[in-house]
Amino acid sequence: MDLRAAMLLEFDHESQLTRSVLEVVPNASLDFQAEPSLRPIRWNVSHLADIPSWARVILTEAEYDVAPVGGPPHETAMVESAEQGVALFDANRAIARETIETFDLDSLDDSWTLKAGGQTLSTQPRHLVYRMYMVSHVAHHRGHLLAYLRMCGVDTPRLYG
Repeated sequence: MDLRAAMLLEFDHESQLTRSVLEVVPNASLDFQAEPSLRPIRWNVSHLADIPSWARVILTEAEYDVAPVGGPPHETAMVESAEQGVALFDANRAIARETIETFDLDSLDDSWTLKAGGQTLSTQPRHLVYRMYMVSHVAHHRGHLLAYLRMCGVDTPRLYG
């Protein structure tokens, strides 16, 4: 299996796991917070729906500034319903998949920089940034969402057997 095929296989697998969790979110639980210092289910759904859109900038740009000087900062748009979260996730997943299918594989060792307000926060190889955000970060927030849903009494999918 070549590298692109492996990336697509992993992306499709992780995306299906995430979608299976998003599908069971009841609208009545969107505003649930485990405690005031933690973000509500709505934020986690919105964030998980947004993350696949990051694939394009990670795989095709050299850097990203989350709060550019003189420009608006990146914000996670809050979904109005669980169904909207699934639809946004699906749309962003399609864009991410297309990006993975077409980006320059030779660029995976190139440096990629995350900035805020023009200040460099980190510079790492693109392949590491991609896995960190498109796999590990997704699993992290998917785990939060699963825990919160279980606290609400929602029957959740068993992702790993």
